Amino acid sequence: MGWIGIEWVKKYNGLSGNLTNTKTQAEGFYNTLSAVRRFNWGDDAAWDVDFEQQGRGTPSAGTDTTWADNVDAVFFSGHGSQGGFHFGRKVDNSVASNTEIIWGDRDLEFVALDACLVLEEKGVFDRWGWPVFRGLHLLCGFHTVTADESNRGRLFAQYLNAGRTVRQAWIRAAQDTEGSATQWAYLRADGNRSDTYNDHWWGKGSVGNDPTNPTTLWYARGAC
Repeated sequence: MGWIGIEWVKKYNGLSGNLTNTKTQAEGFYNTLSAVRRFNWGDDAAWDVDFEQQGRGTPSAGTDTTWADNVDAVFFSGHGSQGGFHFGRKVDNSVASNTEIIWGDRDLEFVALDACLVLEEKGVFDRWGWPVFRGLHLLCGFHTVTADESNRGRLFAQYLNAGRTVRQAWIRAAQDTEGSATQWAYLRADGNRSDTYNDHWWGKGSVGNDPTNPTTLWYARGAC
């Protein structure tokens, strides 16, 4: 059984507009998925450094080996932009930025960023692909702006529990909760002896080897 963690932000302390449903959404994932629950940090206890690599970028105070990269899957719910996802407290600079992240070099296989625009297609391989994937299998998110809604995390987990692949579960959960103007997206990596296309959640089907040195990155998006 895999390990999971979640982080969510409702209260942005003037750094951005407050949100309503992020806690419910993230905890829906956390409390539904068949997994070992490791951390649930919200609002002022949710920090950008939890997702960032020590010594990478500026500032370089990352602690992902204790948090995000020390579990098999992590779910974030909050504000996002093309270059990162946003927090309500300036522990580092309040943004978990692609320039400060390396995922999978310790443990992490799957990330869901329920945040606007993080996986916008233009430049996505240079932002979130080659710099970030070092064992990570799939990164799920959105090409467009997405709604502040409460059910997607729970539905994502339900589809994973039912044996859908990770990419299928994310697409279906997005389609169940968004209109056709919203576009889901994901990035995934393959490498030597590694094929992540049919990856499932742990215990629910096959999972490919870690693509520690990816040779191919794949991007997909589509209307909800």
